[in-house]
Amino acid sequence: MRMYQHVGLKPEAHQWIKENCVMEVDSKCPECGHIISTSPKVVSSEDIDMFYGDGPSSETFELNSGEGTVKSVLQAAPWSSGPMGFLCLEIVKGPKKTKRDIERMFEWTEDEINEML
Repeated sequence: MRMYQHVGLKPEAHQWIKENCVMEVDSKCPECGHIISTSPKVVSSEDIDMFYGDGPSSETFELNSGEGTVKSVLQAAPWSSGPMGFLCLEIVKGPKKTKRDIERMFEWTEDEINEML
């Protein structure tokens, strides 16, 4: 069966987001108010159509330092009975937001991608 296969971000990227981005409360205990779970605050989200209306979302998160944003972007989309979406993070490192100021983080290596094909 041919379909889109979501691989997403590396686990290290998820951890980095938890430590460096603004988090928002998902749920609280109704009795004591204790925070049960949080998730990164998504500033914006854009769907990437890769296979008949299916594909990953490119999400932008606000850095908790207040110094900008980080965005999940499509790094690679090899084919294995349909496209596989490998994501990485892009962070803007300079004030001009030119290609020179953008740094990619937590990219999948070619070997890691090939292992999943």
